[in-house]
Amino acid sequence: MSVRRYLQGSLLLVLALSLTDCNSPELVSIAVTPTAQYFTLSPGLTVQYSAIGTFDQGNHPKTTQDITDEVTWKSNTPGMVTINATGLATTTGQQYGSSIITASMNGFTGLIQATATANVCAPGEVVSSSGCSAPSSSLSGAK
Repeated sequence: MSVRRYLQGSLLLVLALSLTDCNSPELVSIAVTPTAQYFTLSPGLTVQYSAIGTFDQGNHPKTTQDITDEVTWKSNTPGMVTINATGLATTTGQQYGSSIITASMNGFTGLIQATATANVCAPGEVVSSSGCSAPSSSLSGAK
């Protein structure tokens, strides 16, 4: 009789432990894209940032999903670049430099954050997909 109770209790314990590994998925990290964006010094230029969350669920494989509309977006320099609740960043045309864009959401270990940059080039600089640079000077006709 006591062996039977022991086996029943052991089975219940194994079942309970296996079910705890199948709990709700928990956010463990966020990735923001694009990681860097470059703008001319003009008001109203926009870029859409997106946030992809990685979720862990016990012994199950990690999964990812778009959480752009679920994270909290913030610009550390709203005088240069603002960002709305859906991740749309807009230049103000008032300042140039680099702004850190942050996406944050509560996750398994507390607040999970990821960052990207929005760079507004100084007046006269040339904007490319890889950065801001001084305009090239041509010395044609010089001997």
